[in-house]
Amino acid sequence: MAIDISGREDTVPAEVASLGHDGRTVRRGPGGPASRRRPLGRTGWWAWAFLLPLLIGVGVFYIWPILQTFFYSFTTWGVFGGWTFSGLDNFHSLLTDPAFYQSLLNTAIYTAIVLIGIPIAVWLASLLNTPGLRLTSFYRVLFFLPYVAMPTAIALVWRMIFNGDFGILNWALSLVGVRGPYWLSTPGFALIAVSVVGLWSSLGFSMIILGAGLKSIPPELYEAAELDGASRARAFRSVTVPLLSPSIFFVAVVTTISSFQLFDLLYALLGSTNPVMPRTMSLVFYFYSTGFISNDKGLAAAIAIAIFILIGLVTLFQFRLQRKWVQS
Repeated sequence: MAIDISGREDTVPAEVASLGHDGRTVRRGPGGPASRRRPLGRTGWWAWAFLLPLLIGVGVFYIWPILQTFFYSFTTWGVFGGWTFSGLDNFHSLLTDPAFYQSLLNTAIYTAIVLIGIPIAVWLASLLNTPGLRLTSFYRVLFFLPYVAMPTAIALVWRMIFNGDFGILNWALSLVGVRGPYWLSTPGFALIAVSVVGLWSSLGFSMIILGAGLKSIPPELYEAAELDGASRARAFRSVTVPLLSPSIFFVAVVTTISSFQLFDLLYALLGSTNPVMPRTMSLVFYFYSTGFISNDKGLAAAIAIAIFILIGLVTLFQFRLQRKWVQS
């Protein structure tokens, strides 16, 4: 700090306050000789040493299988092994197979029904976020348990509920004079039953994420809305939903990706020998049936690539669409 005769304080950066031996100012702060970055040396090698196990794992278990599957989609495999290059024949067979479009339609219907659970989760999370409500942690655990439970255990319970002869659902319908169908062996009803179970099991995860988003909304906004005469419904539409839109978008993307990967719940509920499976199977079950039952590995690889591309396109569409309704 230097003061001139006029009484003004002339601010001089600390890094130029010293002079060199030749009388010239030497900058010793940022940008000067004293602050030049030193080569990383061994530090850089240590960083790569810590990252190397993770990079090897990603390469071996993620990148290499994707590349291998992409290559196999252009080949035809024999019954006893060995492959021949077949070009785009597998993709041509896939695009001309009615089973592919049926499984794609079933997956889209399942995804749409499961996504209905997001508004339900928003409503339930809002109820659990009510000030003064007791046992909120207990309720959250109850809703979250189906998400962490094994799909096979969930399927066993719901198979008893959907049983056409002695299931509790048909018993409840009989009380109001409605004869319930055989839910898991009737075309149309089987897909709805699987979708309802998927919605129920994913509800807890959505509630946890949306509940965390609700806690980040300042309560002063609700107080201001109340002072302006807004009802609770209007405050929910004008305050809660816009500020919760980033969390809703995240849940929508994760739910869509997981819905496109439907397999274990469908397999455990219906089984591979169920007569309704050809009209209820998902894309992943179509892949499983082609690759492990029909033993057509080349076509199965093409199905896997198609699923990969479809998930990428749907996710890209969601990211494009979020610019119009997600509040940053």
